[in-house]
Amino acid sequence: MNINRIGVVIIVFHPNARLLESKLKKLGNDVAVVVVDNTPNETINIEQANITYIPLYENTGIANAQNVGIGNLLKRGCTHVVFFDQDSDFTEKYVRSIVDEYKRISTVRKNLFLLGPTVINKTNGEEYRSVIHSDKKADQGFIEKREIISSGSCVSVDKLNQVGVMDARLFIDYVDFEHCWRANSKGYVCGITQNVTLPHKVGNNELHFPHGYRVIISAPFRYYYQYRNWLWLCRKGYVPRQWKINTCIKFMSRIIYFPFVVNEWKSIEKNMFKGIHDGLFK
Repeated sequence: MNINRIGVVIIVFHPNARLLESKLKKLGNDVAVVVVDNTPNETINIEQANITYIPLYENTGIANAQNVGIGNLLKRGCTHVVFFDQDSDFTEKYVRSIVDEYKRISTVRKNLFLLGPTVINKTNGEEYRSVIHSDKKADQGFIEKREIISSGSCVSVDKLNQVGVMDARLFIDYVDFEHCWRANSKGYVCGITQNVTLPHKVGNNELHFPHGYRVIISAPFRYYYQYRNWLWLCRKGYVPRQWKINTCIKFMSRIIYFPFVVNEWKSIEKNMFKGIHDGLFK
């Protein structure tokens, strides 16, 4: 068993087999890869020797699928794990670059937990930035963030063992945020590197407002998990109070204005109210 191996977890759901095969080839043969498939009652054929394919035969959620992938890579002796979803658009050098950055930054930030790339919007080529939170000044290319998305991120197995794996109960939304906040509560930091980029698209569409504020429009079913998980996370002490309050304002205002600006607002609001109910009573 090679204890210096890099591990890659890729979560898929109804994947395009041809596109997935093309992406897997970019990873080469010198990393340990696990593809975890959340597609109900379907499987695909993957023949690369360094790739383990695990079909779950049902949609168990991204958090559980990531945990399954992590478990497989731990058994294979990996020291670092890089996370992708099926929409991640990475280059042949990406995995080595993000792991090298993780190791470099860890020499000066011993408490580094999760390191992500600079995420670029696939649609317009702009960097995803929050209009609410200001970035801290970059330190040797590293920008500390309260939370980052998991796509393209890297973590060391040693730190993962200290913080724990994903909260499978959350299913999909805020899984990566909760992981970061839990790490913060244990004295670790998360952030991004300016030296590695990853094209990505969040949501199905965007609404644009003055002063650079934009609202990402997700598939209707996602609003159930967003509202439910927000209420669940409000009960946890390590979740930032500012996030709880800001998300409350944002979510309540969306109930009011979505009918005027979003085509699928009826389906979306049905999921919002179901999420509020289950977030309060389940």
